Amino acid sequence: MTRHVFARLTALLLLLAACATPTPAVEDRLAAGRAALLSGDVSKAVAELEAAVAADPKRAEVQVLLGQAYYRAGQPDKARERLQTGLQLDPQNADAQYLLGDLSFEAGQPGEAAQAYGKAVSLDPASRAAHPNVEKVIAPAREAGKQAAQAQQWDQAAALLEAVLVLQPDDTEARFTLGNVYFNVGSLDLAKAAYEAVLQISPKYAPALTNLGVLAYQAADLERAVDLFKQALAIDPDDAETRYLLGAAYLNLDKRDVAETEFLRALELKPDMAEPHIGLGNVYLLKKDYAQAVDFLQRAVELAPDSPEALFALGKTYAEMGERDEAVRTLQAFLQLDPMEPFKGQAQELLNQLTSGP
Repeated sequence: MTRHVFARLTALLLLLAACATPTPAVEDRLAAGRAALLSGDVSKAVAELEAAVAADPKRAEVQVLLGQAYYRAGQPDKARERLQTGLQLDPQNADAQYLLGDLSFEAGQPGEAAQAYGKAVSLDPASRAAHPNVEKVIAPAREAGKQAAQAQQWDQAAALLEAVLVLQPDDTEARFTLGNVYFNVGSLDLAKAAYEAVLQISPKYAPALTNLGVLAYQAADLERAVDLFKQALAIDPDDAETRYLLGAAYLNLDKRDVAETEFLRALELKPDMAEPHIGLGNVYLLKKDYAQAVDFLQRAVELAPDSPEALFALGKTYAEMGERDEAVRTLQAFLQLDPMEPFKGQAQELLNQLTSGP
């Protein structure tokens, strides 16, 4: 019985083997697809490469070549799908990245194109010259990065600007904006490195000096901050923001007269800027010139109603003047903004003192 079954099974296997059509090797299909693509026979290339993919879907080279064939056939969606599959299998494939860049460029997506080209150039810098669209995406990608930063879309801005800098490392505007992105997400070491790199390219790039001054100010290195703000103002003396920052640094060094001078200069340059009004209000509060302090701080609140700095200083001024009701109202408005410590705690303590008495 066993021999009979075995004999029938053997016969069946022989029959199936006789009926089966031998499948060409993946290498043969790949070679045929590549040859067809080179000769311009795109339909044949697609057919051969589809067969190769069916035989070995894990072969990155085949996926990428099929993406190229679909691109030549005018089927961008299929091309993109195959290229992305190929990159999942082999992230180091520069040809796939270049072609993804071309697809994005032709679709009117310069930002995505720049990111793909950036990866491609990182992988294979020598082939950049063969891809003229690379140069065409730099300016629009930089602009898209700036717009993303203005919208506080930090991750997107960083990705775009980093791609621009791969393609054009000496782009000071992109590098400076990237420094601002790093600053806003709290990556202060990266921000500092970006601003310093800007100055290596362009030593008179005043905004980079100002922002390095801000970093020094935040680190309580006030003398360094003053020096950097002065360097920036030597290049651009009409920068009201830097004038204000210099005044703030001087005020924190308790150099009230020079701080007052810088705040007044900032207001001459930009009369509707709230920050110099706040600075002057604090100067006059320290000098106990309460009438002047109130004038400047009330104007600051008019210009920036949600400014915690203006409200806090105004509340303290009212309290020192003995204007209890105005102080309470102003400090309560300040606390509604959920300000940072230690100012929140100081305001609450002062408010408790004002409201606990008879």
